[in-house]
Amino acid sequence: MKKLKSILSAIVVMAMFTACGNNGDDPTPGPKPNPGNKDFHGVVFATGITNPEGNSGNVYLQALPSFLPGTYDNKNGIPCGFGSTPIVTESGNVYSFPDYMGNTKAEINRYRIMNDGTWKKEGALSIPAGAAACNIVEASSEKAYVSLQGIGVVMVFNPTTMTKIADIDLNNLKQSDTRVAPAAMIIRDGKLFVGLNQMNAQYMPTRNNIELAMIDVKTDKVEKHIVNTTLGLCFATRPIDPGSIFMDENKDIYINCIGSFGFIPGLNGGIVRIKNGSTDIDPDYYIRLDKTEVVGLTTKYANFLSTIFYADNGKAYAYANSFGLDPNGLKNPYVSLTNIPVVIDLKQKTVAVIKGMEISNPQGIAIGRHKNLIVFGSANKKANGFYTYNPDTKEVAGPVVQVKGNPSFFHSFAK
Repeated sequence: MKKLKSILSAIVVMAMFTACGNNGDDPTPGPKPNPGNKDFHGVVFATGITNPEGNSGNVYLQALPSFLPGTYDNKNGIPCGFGSTPIVTESGNVYSFPDYMGNTKAEINRYRIMNDGTWKKEGALSIPAGAAACNIVEASSEKAYVSLQGIGVVMVFNPTTMTKIADIDLNNLKQSDTRVAPAAMIIRDGKLFVGLNQMNAQYMPTRNNIELAMIDVKTDKVEKHIVNTTLGLCFATRPIDPGSIFMDENKDIYINCIGSFGFIPGLNGGIVRIKNGSTDIDPDYYIRLDKTEVVGLTTKYANFLSTIFYADNGKAYAYANSFGLDPNGLKNPYVSLTNIPVVIDLKQKTVAVIKGMEISNPQGIAIGRHKNLIVFGSANKKANGFYTYNPDTKEVAGPVVQVKGNPSFFHSFAK
């Protein structure tokens, strides 16, 4: 039981060990940055080096001027913490978090990438010890929000000055036998939708409730506690996956529910939505993974979607975790090969394996887009690196870029 509790307590942070909590003033190696008059149009990625058990290690964040084929080590990377995913906002800001479990300096750093690929640290936001910061969204150049899982608070801050404005306390939304943990967030029509993870002492849900808080961006007041108990899903959004709540072209919001990470039968994962014009979870729409067979998957069903990336036209790309893919899947979820790339048709409510892609461990699961290609980071039996998938031709290529460590994050600035 002690071993199981240890696994469950850490499962929330098993997939993207990419918290970037550098304690230096300016991590940029080499010459001083010269921004010039151009924007950066390259790519940013993170790689993690873990111990043999996969439950600790270091992560490095670095930039390339373009998505150039080759092999890259971490000598030019910014040393990072452990347990959260960097955030790149539409403004071009890059945020890095401290260690999710509180083992590094409790501050969030904001960077800009210069046109030559060098990094410029532009500020740091102090947060409480044990806050477990996991997600950031910007409302404007003067207001942004960061979810602090460890203390049940969404902090409002100024992203330009990196100073705190206020705290929005959500602890009164907790269930009787759990604590509330604000997770991934999105803004639509002046309202901030915050996924709420209701977690017991083992970081697990206890009932099939889908819950979110809706906050008015002008007043920073909680306007609604959104709850659904009829769809048989729970754990709204994965806290360390910013893509686990997203909006399509119709302004419908989709939420990736993690369930119990496949550990507790009956507490299920899947996808739900909040339609444009509504603030309630659509009672007639869901994709339940325990009831949706994944086309091309040998185990037929996935336990949960480790990470998800919405592209366009109702198509999302994800890593689907199925513990049955590896004999050691449940024994050591940190390093087992249990994550397989899939495409999700949100309109048809189907999930299918992408043919030609490799099965990865749960720490090498980056997904992003570079121009017209979907990019998958993968740490598999053959290689560690980034693969590409062309949605039009269905062609898989790679690894285009090989890396040292688990490729856990990818973002392209290319236009």
